[in-house]
Amino acid sequence: MILISISQLQYFKVEKSSNAQPTNHILLPSCHPHHRVKSTIQSQSIIRIYFYHVRKAGGTMIRNYLQRVAEQYNIHLQVDEYNHASSKEEVGSQPNTIYITNLRDPVERSISHFKYSERWDCEQLVHNESFMPTQYNARPFGMWNATKGFEPSECDVPFSFTECAVNCYLQTFSGMGCTNNEWYKQYNMAFDRLRKYNLILIYERFKDPTYIQAVEDYFGGIQGFNTPAHMFCGDVSKEANDKVPLSVSEFAHVFKLQSLNKMDERLYNDFVSSCGWNKINEEETKYDFPILDSNRFVAQPNRTVNE
Repeated sequence: MILISISQLQYFKVEKSSNAQPTNHILLPSCHPHHRVKSTIQSQSIIRIYFYHVRKAGGTMIRNYLQRVAEQYNIHLQVDEYNHASSKEEVGSQPNTIYITNLRDPVERSISHFKYSERWDCEQLVHNESFMPTQYNARPFGMWNATKGFEPSECDVPFSFTECAVNCYLQTFSGMGCTNNEWYKQYNMAFDRLRKYNLILIYERFKDPTYIQAVEDYFGGIQGFNTPAHMFCGDVSKEANDKVPLSVSEFAHVFKLQSLNKMDERLYNDFVSSCGWNKINEEETKYDFPILDSNRFVAQPNRTVNE
C-alpha cells in the first residue's frame, strides 16, 4: 500500500494501488479561503453563514465571533455540531451562504476532549458541590481509544462528537461511522467534503496575530476573533485536571492514540502542511486570505441565529 500526499495545488486520491493518478486541481480552503457562493439573489451576494462546529478546536470562540459578524451585517447564522457534518445540511447546498468549519491536530483534540468532559462527568463537576475529582474516580485515559470514545462504533450507530476519540474527522466529514476498508473510503469522502467549504479555520494558528488579522479581514475587518470564550464545564474541568494531572503512565497511551488516528492525522496534515506556512514566532507568515468587501453582505429583515 502506498499512501500519496497532496500538494497545495494538486489532490491525489488515497487508494490501495500504486498507480493512483491526480483527480483534481484545487486550492484548499484552509490555505486559500474564498467568498465564492452559489447565488440566487444577487451575483455573489452573502446573506447567510453556516458553521459546522468541531468540538475542542476553538469552536465556541468561533461561534461567538461569527455571531458578532452576523449581527454586524444583519445576516443569518446557522451553527451545527455533534452529528455528521452533512446530517442537517450539505456543504454548498444552500445559496448565498458562506460555509465554515474548523480543525485541530486530531490527537491533541482527542486528548483535550477527554480532559474536558470524559475524564470526569461534566454534570458532576458543575452541579455536584460534594464531588471531589480524584485519580480513583477518574476514567482511565487508556480506555479512551475507540471510534465512539470508550467503545467501537457500530455501522447503525449515528456519529457524535460528544463520544469520539478515534478518526473523528473521517467519521463526521465522510458521513460514515464504520471502519471497513481500513478508512480509505472514509478518507476520500471526508477530503471531498472538506474541500467544498469556503473557509477552514486551523486551531494551531490562532496564536499568530497575523492569522487573526487575516481572518478578521476575511469578514470585512470585524475585530474580536480569538477572544476567550466561556464554555460549559470549561473552568471546572481545567481546575480538576490541574489538581489531578494525568500520570506519566497514562500519557504512554498517547502513542497508541496516535497510531489509531493515523488516517485522521493524514487528513489534517493534508489540509495544513500543504499551506507552506512558517512556524509561528519564527518568521511572519503571509496568509492568502481575501479581504471581503462588506457590501457583499445583504441584510435580512428577519435575521435568525439558529444553534
